[in-house]
Amino acid sequence: MFMQRAFISKIFVILLLILSSFLPAQGAQTSASSYGEKILTTEQIKTDIELLKKTYKRLHPGYTRYNDLATLERSWDEITTTAEQDNGMSITDFYLRIQSSLTLIRCDHTKANLPKAMAKERNENPIYLPFKWRWIEQRAFVIGVDAENKLSLLDEVVAIDGRDIKELVQEVEHYIPVDGYTEWSRNPGISDSMEFMGGAVDHFGTLKWKNKARVTVSIKTSYGDIEEINMPRINYKEYRALPNLGSDARNFKDAVIFERIGDKAAYLRIDTFVNYRETVDPEDIYKPIFKAIKQEKRDVLILDLRNNGGGSSDASMGLFANLIAEKMQVKTDMRVNTLEFEDIRPHLWTWDKRALDPNRIGFSKNDDGGYSLRSWFTDDLDTIKPTKYAFSGKLIALTSNSNSSGSTNLLSALQSAGRVTMVGEKTGGSKEGVTAGLLFTLTLPESKITTRVPFFRYTNNVKSFELGMGVTPDIYAPMTVEAFLRSGDPALETAKQLIEISK
Repeated sequence: MFMQRAFISKIFVILLLILSSFLPAQGAQTSASSYGEKILTTEQIKTDIELLKKTYKRLHPGYTRYNDLATLERSWDEITTTAEQDNGMSITDFYLRIQSSLTLIRCDHTKANLPKAMAKERNENPIYLPFKWRWIEQRAFVIGVDAENKLSLLDEVVAIDGRDIKELVQEVEHYIPVDGYTEWSRNPGISDSMEFMGGAVDHFGTLKWKNKARVTVSIKTSYGDIEEINMPRINYKEYRALPNLGSDARNFKDAVIFERIGDKAAYLRIDTFVNYRETVDPEDIYKPIFKAIKQEKRDVLILDLRNNGGGSSDASMGLFANLIAEKMQVKTDMRVNTLEFEDIRPHLWTWDKRALDPNRIGFSKNDDGGYSLRSWFTDDLDTIKPTKYAFSGKLIALTSNSNSSGSTNLLSALQSAGRVTMVGEKTGGSKEGVTAGLLFTLTLPESKITTRVPFFRYTNNVKSFELGMGVTPDIYAPMTVEAFLRSGDPALETAKQLIEISK
């Protein structure tokens, strides 16, 4: 019996040694995604590219708004050419090439999503930096760590795995889509993004660089010394759980903060208008706030939208109704490129199934061959009336490069109505009107990569705009490294000075 057990033990040890030779060593490279390493043939690439070209050219209402057709077509064709030269392409590389091409359309709502299999692995695998950080004036500062992390808040990150942080950012920032020519609006998404699961460095960087299971972070101390700290990477669930010096609000109902300033002023911060995951009636939140402002006779309101990228129109327009003295139409037109997409319909999905087979009665044809949605078919073209407790005093809005889409639309309307003094930074989005609203999801049959295609192009009711630009503040007061390190807030400080001046 003893000899039998000894023999079995030896066999077990031998098998264990054999198996261990196939396991990655500690710190060895970890694949961004096993599904992502799958190689697509040239024919598969061609099939997906042809569908992309056809769909965006026909359906996207802003396809050639900021770039010429030849440039866009050439970008798609270059992907196919590369696949032909290399006898195929991995799904990871194909995804990165698609995203790079989509950014040429210059629409913040136009982007590629990872296939479900890759997204699942990114949720489970330890590929994320074990801290959150903020990109300010081309420098990176830690803003979120867990209790066991060796980093400290406000540490400056100068290098990751021996590579300068600026160099890393330059390699991935072009994957972040922006509206028009608002290049500065890429900055927030470099370090953190709900859309791209962790921000450009974590999301695109992990796909490009095949990061190791552990990361070495070079930190500049307050004394100017450089320290290197080696830590294990974490998965997305752990990353999302990290505390954050900024805002983590994902839903409108959790994103509203109201404070009183002295006897006559008030502060209202709204970090998102997203109201479709945990829906509430916006007026249930706004009414008590504006009722209190009126009853307490507060005549100055600081509206802080700096963390607000947009969201649902009911939340943004509900706020607008509480900030105007006279009725006003915010959007004057909603245009679509076509109502004919029978051959691409099998590859499309959207939450409003009517868009997959649009009723022509709801649209009027334009001279350019496109269509406009009739006003009686949508609430988006309604005239907004002021609420009972609408604020009529001095309004100061704080802006930032995080503003886009719905928040920029709101700021544009307030500016057009002559209702606001803006303080802060230039915004993203489009003062003229974004391509957004209803979004189609296009599923590519070979790679299973999905992409987003806006259906509508809005025209905002504004007196003037600069092509491809968002809103420019009346008073420029950006966040600086100096202010950040002293826990300062230049925009809010400037706004409070305006309150003192107005007394």
